[in-house]
Amino acid sequence: MKKADILIIGGGIAGIQAAKTACALGRSVLLIDRNPRLGGVLPQCTHRGFAGALTGPEYLAAQLADFPAEVQLRLSTAALSVGSDKTAVLSSRADGVWRAAFSRLILATGCREVAAGALGLGGTRPEGVYTAGQAQALLNLEGIVPPGPIVILGSGDLGLIMAAQLREAGAEVAAIVEKKPLCGGLIKNRRRLEPLHIPLYTGASLRRLAGSPRLVAVEVLTEDGRALTIPCRSLLIAAGLQPEQSLVRDLGEPDWLYLCGNCRQIHTMVESVAAQGAQAAMAASNEIGEEDYD
Repeated sequence: MKKADILIIGGGIAGIQAAKTACALGRSVLLIDRNPRLGGVLPQCTHRGFAGALTGPEYLAAQLADFPAEVQLRLSTAALSVGSDKTAVLSSRADGVWRAAFSRLILATGCREVAAGALGLGGTRPEGVYTAGQAQALLNLEGIVPPGPIVILGSGDLGLIMAAQLREAGAEVAAIVEKKPLCGGLIKNRRRLEPLHIPLYTGASLRRLAGSPRLVAVEVLTEDGRALTIPCRSLLIAAGLQPEQSLVRDLGEPDWLYLCGNCRQIHTMVESVAAQGAQAAMAASNEIGEEDYD
């Protein structure tokens, strides 16, 4: 069984900063991530705005420039379970199923997107429905542009960013639908969208999907009660994020568990995610006592 002072599950920016901080404080660190590379969603965030004017990949590269070699890093590794005995069951294609023991656990698993199935939409279940994050990965990592016309559900930052990037990639964005009375997102993202003149329906709700096997239209109930049918071939769901805590949900609140980043609370700025990762590592490192080595 592999052992470490601190096990960190999640290799996004919170996990990266936690690993760097704990290692600097002299703790042995095992960092795992289910993806084949560190960074979480940062590699697909090609827009600027991280730490000022950096893209996601640029910001990630800066954070990894001084990543300590002492960290035990296991990528393409999934955490299957965490036990109250301070052990975790892990799995990877290279190593099979194995166990790790730890004194402290830092959970940095990020968040998950609200999917279409959680929205109670009527109609068919056609092809062409994506979360905004899935579409972002397709566009910025694979160079695949979802077919237009495209409707985006949600006017938060990711929805606005994707609307702008899709237009820049040559796709037709037919509309943005927002259930709240005002457009969401940061001012800089709203300003980026203004010259594109994409129709924005606020105070509106998406009611039905139409088409089989492929999406052909969505039905929207507008603020004034009109039922509006918008032809489209792709729908992007940008309806919100939820902290991903399922791995430790049944553990209660043990004193050896620390949550940080978007799995603790949803952050709007990457700098606060990084800071919380470092804070979790400092707290975990300082709480390890002689009894942990008995």
